[in-house]
Amino acid sequence: MNRISFKKSIFVTLATLCLLTFIFAGSDQYLEASRNWKYLYEVYKKVLTHYSDRIDPAELAKAGVDGMLSELDPYTISLEREDREGIDMLTKGKYGGVGIQLGMRDDTLTVIAPMEDTPAKRAGILTGDRIVKIDGESTENMKLDEAAKKIRGTKGTIVVLTILRSGEDDLINFELTRESIKIQDIPFAGMIDDEIGYIRITRFSKNLTGEFKKSLLRLKEQGLSKLILDVRGNPGGLLESAIKILDMVTEKGAQLLETHGQSEESNRSYTSQSEPIISTSVQIAVLIDGGSASASEILAGAIQDIDRGVIIGTQSFGKGLVQSVFPLDQEHSLKITTAKYYIPSGRLIQKPGYIRDELLIVKGEEDSLFFTNSGREVYAKGGITPDIEVHFNKVPTLTRECWRKGLFFKFASTHVKDYSMTLPVTIDDKIMSAFKSYISTKDIELKVKGEKHFLTLESELDSLDKKNLTVQHALNLLSEHFATKKQNIFDKEVDFLTIGLEREISSVLGGQVARISSSFDDDRQILKALDVLNDQLTYHNTLRHEEL
Repeated sequence: MNRISFKKSIFVTLATLCLLTFIFAGSDQYLEASRNWKYLYEVYKKVLTHYSDRIDPAELAKAGVDGMLSELDPYTISLEREDREGIDMLTKGKYGGVGIQLGMRDDTLTVIAPMEDTPAKRAGILTGDRIVKIDGESTENMKLDEAAKKIRGTKGTIVVLTILRSGEDDLINFELTRESIKIQDIPFAGMIDDEIGYIRITRFSKNLTGEFKKSLLRLKEQGLSKLILDVRGNPGGLLESAIKILDMVTEKGAQLLETHGQSEESNRSYTSQSEPIISTSVQIAVLIDGGSASASEILAGAIQDIDRGVIIGTQSFGKGLVQSVFPLDQEHSLKITTAKYYIPSGRLIQKPGYIRDELLIVKGEEDSLFFTNSGREVYAKGGITPDIEVHFNKVPTLTRECWRKGLFFKFASTHVKDYSMTLPVTIDDKIMSAFKSYISTKDIELKVKGEKHFLTLESELDSLDKKNLTVQHALNLLSEHFATKKQNIFDKEVDFLTIGLEREISSVLGGQVARISSSFDDDRQILKALDVLNDQLTYHNTLRHEEL
């Protein structure tokens, strides 16, 4: 496209946007927009005409658009043809990558969740990990779509992610080999015992509704009277899928969601349209965590607000913004946040601080205190706060390194044939001894608590006085102390190591279904859900049900 035609394209695009502003926002805002787009166009024209070097018109326009959009929320972005092709590739459920769902937290590239049975999950990347480098390149000013492009790639190639993890002093490098990522909406749906069913939902795609209905009917035939819905690590997807899932488990006519925006079509109300597939007497527990976002939060928030079930886990991500894509020309589209999600109590799901106050004409704080149908107090803190909070134990040093280096997976893949193991997997002393010998041959750098400071002190004292025998003796004693602590690490972490082996060996023997099944007896949040569903007093008291 030559300079003149591109200028005309920009002119027409801006004029069209101004016309839309006039239609939807009224004449006063139109006049203000009209003045300002002329200002933008004059700057663009003057730079192209008078700047000392010849400037590429397309690149300058792109920089201007990107700069303007960067002042808004992280989900409002300009899309070029290759970006749309990338979105299409993702929606088809298969792509070359490492299995990470990305988001922005405090302007930092953050892992919303690693996906099941992917390089990221096997390596031990966690929800909340901050990605500070991709292949050595800083992500400080990197946008979501740009980071996604760099992480995705050809199957078999390697990408190195440098992670900053909460509670850790040092950066952690993860060398991940890209795979063809196949996304399953429901990797597991089955009965945990004679009464309690369990369904894990990993995303809300157009195929989810049919899969979920089949799963629910199958569990109903097997005697389902209590249900665990697990949306931990689920970054969301299609709003329509979340509404249809709610439609299957809530009373007809129940208020589920409202969206509010500037334009008339952005203001919508959603209620349950059909009789539920399962009786409302079927008790529900929903599991959420920091990786539960968007449609997952709509599901959990609606169930909480209408007192349909108990929410268990940790605070969800806090993404309550609705995006729409507007084509600009054959090459460019604009993805704009056009509305916000409000769940039945009136709470806004979105975490605050997504846009600078200075950009807003109408400023004002959202209410923070709301009430469920039964009068329970709930708060708008950005995301969904669980009724019962259950945190996972922090993964200790050796176990973390085994995950990071993929040692559980490698051991399971190469040694499972050496033992006569069947499902469900039991890790006995013989297997643990073999694993201990296996990891002793690997290059694992362990730093126990206090050792980092000791090594710094040792280096400083060494440089000051190597000949002081008293100092050297003290340093030797401390060195022996840390060496002894390292020798005992395996025994101290045996429970965590056992879980790691159990997960990966189960996966080798029976795939994702077996891997998920293996978590039922040690996953703290699942165990809590089982306790609550089996304790009628706790369940009904939590929801303030009048009749037990």
